[in-house]
Amino acid sequence: MRRKIVRETESRELIIAIGLVWGHLNASQFEEAWQLAKACLRIWPEDRRLAMMCAYAAVELLEPLDDRMRVLLSQGGCSEWEALVLRRAEMHNEAMAE
Repeated sequence: MRRKIVRETESRELIIAIGLVWGHLNASQFEEAWQLAKACLRIWPEDRRLAMMCAYAAVELLEPLDDRMRVLLSQGGCSEWEALVLRRAEMHNEAMAE
């Protein structure tokens, strides 16, 4: 079996954290994903992948996106993910207004 090459700029802990958050999202465990991503962002505050997953979990839980999260989301380099999160947030806002 080939060993996965870890990029020098990323720690093993960060890679594991990203995998754990992603696993929670894939299992539709949004509360767990959100809590874990928020905690991980305290350690790696500028990691775009954690920020994007945190934003998605937040909107699934009807949590508002704060300004910092919106900035990180827009700087994440994935306009499709940003559009998805913002669309989900808008859907939830419309549902709450009714």
